[in-house]
Amino acid sequence: MPETRGSSDEGRTPGLRPRRLVDDTTKDEEERGPRGLAALRARCAALAAAAWAAVRPTRRRATGYIALCSVGALVGTSVVVGSGKAGAVPDLADIGAWLTSSRTGEAAHANGLTGDVDGKVKLPGMTDHPVSVSQDGKTVLVLDEKTGKLVRIDPSQLTVEQSSRYGAGLQLVSGGKYAYLVDPVKAQVQRIDPVRTTPIGAPVDLGAGPLGKAVADPKGTLWVPVPRKGTVVPFPHGKKARGIKVASGGGRPESLLMTLADGRPVVTDTRAGTVTVLRHTGRGMRFQLPDAITKAPADAVLVPSATAGDVVPVLARTSGRMSLVNTRTGSLLSASLGSGSHDYGTPQVLGSKVYVPDHTNGTLKVYDTEAAAITEPVKVTGKRGKLSLFVRDGLLWVNDEDNETAVVINSSGRVNRVHKYDTDVPSGRKRDEDTPSGDDARRDPDPGRDAPDTAPQAPSGPGRDESPSGPDGPAGKPDKGGAARKPVPPEKPQPPEKPKDEEEPEKPKDEEEPARTEPPGTPQAQSGPGTVTVTFAPSPGVKPTGYRLEGAPAGAEVKPGKVGPDGPFTFEVKGGSCDQQYSFSVVAEFAGGETAESGRSVPTRPCVAPGAPQNVKTAFPQGGRGIDLSWQAPANAGNGTKYAVSGTGFAAQNDLARPRAALRGLKNNRTYDITVAARNAAGAGGTTPVRVDLSNVRNLRIADNVADGNEVGIRSVPSTKEGGRLGEVPPGETPPIKVICQVKGTEETHDSFGWKSDIWDRIEWEGKTAYVSDLWVSTTRHKEGQFSPEVWQCD
Repeated sequence: MPETRGSSDEGRTPGLRPRRLVDDTTKDEEERGPRGLAALRARCAALAAAAWAAVRPTRRRATGYIALCSVGALVGTSVVVGSGKAGAVPDLADIGAWLTSSRTGEAAHANGLTGDVDGKVKLPGMTDHPVSVSQDGKTVLVLDEKTGKLVRIDPSQLTVEQSSRYGAGLQLVSGGKYAYLVDPVKAQVQRIDPVRTTPIGAPVDLGAGPLGKAVADPKGTLWVPVPRKGTVVPFPHGKKARGIKVASGGGRPESLLMTLADGRPVVTDTRAGTVTVLRHTGRGMRFQLPDAITKAPADAVLVPSATAGDVVPVLARTSGRMSLVNTRTGSLLSASLGSGSHDYGTPQVLGSKVYVPDHTNGTLKVYDTEAAAITEPVKVTGKRGKLSLFVRDGLLWVNDEDNETAVVINSSGRVNRVHKYDTDVPSGRKRDEDTPSGDDARRDPDPGRDAPDTAPQAPSGPGRDESPSGPDGPAGKPDKGGAARKPVPPEKPQPPEKPKDEEEPEKPKDEEEPARTEPPGTPQAQSGPGTVTVTFAPSPGVKPTGYRLEGAPAGAEVKPGKVGPDGPFTFEVKGGSCDQQYSFSVVAEFAGGETAESGRSVPTRPCVAPGAPQNVKTAFPQGGRGIDLSWQAPANAGNGTKYAVSGTGFAAQNDLARPRAALRGLKNNRTYDITVAARNAAGAGGTTPVRVDLSNVRNLRIADNVADGNEVGIRSVPSTKEGGRLGEVPPGETPPIKVICQVKGTEETHDSFGWKSDIWDRIEWEGKTAYVSDLWVSTTRHKEGQFSPEVWQCD
């Protein structure tokens, strides 16, 4: 995979001084001291005070003059060198993120609490190239997806310290102290040193490409989907492990989508419409998505690569239908964003809101699950472009690397704008480097949700670095300090005010346009064990007298029967079959008999996937060769729950209606690994493993050993004609022995009583497996020459 070994091709060596990447943000500004011009003034005042103290007490003028000259030299040096941002140690916020700008070839670090850019790094050779940033591990890495150049950012110096060059079209993934490059076409995984950016070992071939997009969990385990095999291959501690079967083979890269839900790996099978939680030992809970999602084309289903909590949003971008899968409880909440001319991107969840990028106008569509409604959109760029979303430190970051503006949103919905092209920030850029040019986006000073659903395009006219009067106009003149003033857009002309006597008279109240009767919002439906909770937004127009629910299955109980005009705007439906999906609408009833019906909800099942079976118990039939299993029904198990028992060495049993199973045709004295699972139409619970030792060791004694001078022989095989003696029991003694099972061998005759038998007992003798004739063992039928029921036969 790598073309060259790692090198420091930027002409610098790694920083050797141990410097903190960020200062303690708990210190207030008084403890940190003044900065900028205030810091320079304080420094000069301190030096002058020190010089005066040196002159005044002793009256030694020569010494004083020398001190004053030294002060002057130091002050002059401070003025020339400066103590501003360009020469200061960068003070990056603890809560922040790196955002890339393709058009300027830079990465900007923004404060998550304010949106201010507090540091920038020039990415050499990456201008106008698509790049990806990995900041989930211990270091900050940037990959040029066009050239394959990988660099590491030193946040303490705001520079690129190491770089290596690999092939194009790779995916950069990191977590914990591990970092990887994944080649989806060649189906290879290359582990890399996140500090030196150099490869570690040889690439690992997964054998079948193209691969899906991989993720790395907080412990550094890489999870790589291999759609052609229908597996996900984990790399714990950087080493390839056995693949986990999650789907049928033959899929494309978009058919298996990985997500880290609160750090746990989850895979969405877009062809089968399932969401499966993964563990290092195999599959966990599996959830079935609604038909509105499963019937969508595989490449039209969008899932984020990571979420901050347990909820994974799954969006069918063409229809606007969305399901929120709770990977802990199995509950599904389904809602509709509406279709149309929107070009939806990958959704992201923060708090009770779902943010969905609309690439057609550079805005975020916001769905509030508590209000069951779409709220005011968030303007990001206001123009067409691809928005990428990720959650970090409990904040939602939204970036378009081809535009200046990004935003950061907190859990309460407050929006802070990030102006990535700001130049008055610390950076490792040299003074003679050109200032990066901006795009044609104009800053929006309002940091809130300030755009309509379709944001208007920026008006045509002079760009950001132009002024209405040309390059020599007022906007292009430099300030006294030499820096050009930033152009100020002209104020929008206001129409002249009308004289008071020309103002239009107010309309009488009886002439105002009456409010219209409007339907309530399209409801959202949330599945539960035996229930569906339907939530809706009230009618925005005339207040109705009440609301009723339509679409409940026959015989179901709906509470309340009618919702009042002031809410709460929720219905609970108990009943229905887990094998069916139900769609609901809400009808608003108005005075005078008029009604208005909402749109229909996404079809939902009145059930959730059951949990794993509990308290698995085992029993054995007489003689063994079988296992009887029983278990406790899992949580959320309803009437439609089915069970499955599988393992090696026997045929699997599926579609068991009761929590029990009888396995037959097994072999004694073997250990069986068995899994018990529960499922219904909503999904499958995690499997419960159980290991069963199918043996029946008995503690018996040597019997009928008459003191006639003849010992009882302990043989290596069940025969006196083959093998040899491993030991003997002296005449008259009856020591305890451990009997494993019984098998047929040569026929023997008891030398004192004349009994005959071809039954031999397999025993443990001095740590070895040995045999003794059953004639001299205290089994129930040793005198009759038959197998005894309390000892199982050997297989």
